[in-house]
Amino acid sequence: MKNPRVFTGRRVFTGSLAAAGIALCLSGRSDMVTDWNRNYEIAAKAAAQSPAAEARCAAIVQTAVFDALNGIHRQYEPYFVTERAPGGAREEAAVAMAAYTTLKALYPAQASSFDTELAASIASIPGHQGKSQSIARGLAWGERVATLILAWRSLDGFTNTVPNYFGGGAPGIWRSLPTGTNADGTLPAILPQLRFTVPFATLSHSQFRPGPPPALTSPDYAADVNEVKAIGRVDSATRTPEQTQLAQLWQASTIADLFRGARDVLPANGSLLDEARLFALLSMATFYALAKDYDTKYTYNLWRPYHAIRLADTDGNPATEVDATWTSLIFPPRHQEYPSAHAGGTDAFLRVLAGMLGDEHPFVLSSPGYPGFTWTFDRFSDAAIQVQEARIWAGIHFRTACEVGGALGDAVGDYVLENALLPLRD
Repeated sequence: MKNPRVFTGRRVFTGSLAAAGIALCLSGRSDMVTDWNRNYEIAAKAAAQSPAAEARCAAIVQTAVFDALNGIHRQYEPYFVTERAPGGAREEAAVAMAAYTTLKALYPAQASSFDTELAASIASIPGHQGKSQSIARGLAWGERVATLILAWRSLDGFTNTVPNYFGGGAPGIWRSLPTGTNADGTLPAILPQLRFTVPFATLSHSQFRPGPPPALTSPDYAADVNEVKAIGRVDSATRTPEQTQLAQLWQASTIADLFRGARDVLPANGSLLDEARLFALLSMATFYALAKDYDTKYTYNLWRPYHAIRLADTDGNPATEVDATWTSLIFPPRHQEYPSAHAGGTDAFLRVLAGMLGDEHPFVLSSPGYPGFTWTFDRFSDAAIQVQEARIWAGIHFRTACEVGGALGDAVGDYVLENALLPLRD
């Protein structure tokens, strides 16, 4: 039997950081880059997208902001736009317009909110009262960069239509869970196009693809099934109330929530460009990890614990037993089990954050989707461990899928750090 990982952290109810004795070293920095990252967060939450769609939008916004700033300062390899900004372009104006242009294209229903935010951003730039050529050049440059990136990413394959995948009735093969209006196995898996979408930073989705999950007849598979059968059941007697809350918190959390935690640990003396580079790397790694997770899911097509437990008499493994009434704490997403995409995307984000800032930082996880309960970690790596456990507590993943997803996220995060947006050499 595999042993659960140990994690450290503190439960913190919203608004009680000081009362909990947490060192208030969080910067909560506010500048043009963080303000527009916050605007992205608000827009993404309002749109209620899938995690993959939300991560893709984040990467488009943040790479546009980075290229706009980098075109002015020219310190790093560009993401996509290799042109130089016009002389004297104001960096704050370029940031605001790059973010505004991408957000308005990605979330058109929220255009009026973005218009308001842009006006406020311009009004905050010294010299805006007159006809500032510097601000005008910055605005024009930010718009150009954003337009070029939007045009390129519009052809990345994310909106392509590909054949539906319904799985099948063979043991171990994914099929949809029954719902109130659809019988067992009658709905297709979601986001089949994601495995074909052009990545932001790496070569292909098959790069780093892990091997298959344990065979149905193996002891490892039986250990996975029996663990989640006990602790992931909706009325589990072994899952603690705190584990239940953490499973719900991680289920509600997306890349927008991770960015909120990242903004709080930014160095107080960092430049706008370095902030933009960090946010771009975080979003690039997260989206690619999710895309790679889906490539792996559609390669192996493993069933969820729901069917593994209810149909255990078909798996050929004497160490598993049927429970025809078993159901999970959280209704699983409609896609294959292996590997855990939530673990993969989160681990990639946190791996980059630790690589850029160091692992030893308090990191607060919260989400408006599960209000009133947050968790504070002493290290980014602790959060990466906990998300893996939380998916087992939720009853929607086996341990192997969580560990493999986490390892995949780490590999992607390391690759992005080593190969993307590198400092230019003279």
